[in-house]
Amino acid sequence: MSEFCTFELDGNVGVLTFANAPLNLITFPLMDLFDEALNQAALSDMRALIVRSEGPHFCAGADVKMFLDRSEAYARHQFSRALPLIIQRLEELPVPVIAQVQGFCLAAGLEIAMACDIIVAGKSAEFAQVEVHIGASTFLGGIERLATLCGANRAREIVFGGDRYSAEQFERWNIVNRVVEDEQLAEKTMKYARRIASGPTRAHAVSKRLVRAALDDGVRGADRLIGDIAAPLFETKDMQHGVRVLLEHGSRNMIGKAKFEGN
Repeated sequence: MSEFCTFELDGNVGVLTFANAPLNLITFPLMDLFDEALNQAALSDMRALIVRSEGPHFCAGADVKMFLDRSEAYARHQFSRALPLIIQRLEELPVPVIAQVQGFCLAAGLEIAMACDIIVAGKSAEFAQVEVHIGASTFLGGIERLATLCGANRAREIVFGGDRYSAEQFERWNIVNRVVEDEQLAEKTMKYARRIASGPTRAHAVSKRLVRAALDDGVRGADRLIGDIAAPLFETKDMQHGVRVLLEHGSRNMIGKAKFEGN
């Protein structure tokens, strides 16, 4: 069974692809490879990132063999590494991150998808936190991130029952952003990523940090950051260019006329 994770640039859109056929199960070695790919991504000129996987399924969770006959101390060590290696790094990347989800998106797979800023799913995608079926809870932050997206009651329902949900259901619950035809998933995800990547990249980074601050510290906590992280946008080329385009064309006619360079 092969394990690999790659990063490549497609124009100004980064594409991180992971695989562990046939279900793209997460293992600790694959987490390390994922971290290496994120290192490459962080050093690149990307202005948006797509996280995708090979094959018919996004990720069916962790390879449970790595849990068998393990101690609490082992689990503490491994998961204290895993959260910052993948989940928190995706959340903290200073560019928009888009999950492209097909087939099964279960357990660790759903946790990875929720660490992205946007989830685009094919209509046939199925979502679940299935840890309850092996007597476990979520290990990579699943239930707490579900609570921020769909509320505490829905999060408990999803995790307590371990049931599978359709892409349309998760879209209604504000977990999935967009549902598209399966055969159009790759094309539409890339089209959306290119649109976002052509925007004001530094402004996107500020927006991500303010959302994270609001989730971590509340609205007032995010408000306190505005002077430090949003005010510097006034001196960016993109904002000054955008203001000039608005003044020249007016608010109704400016859409699509500003050409942002990401600085």
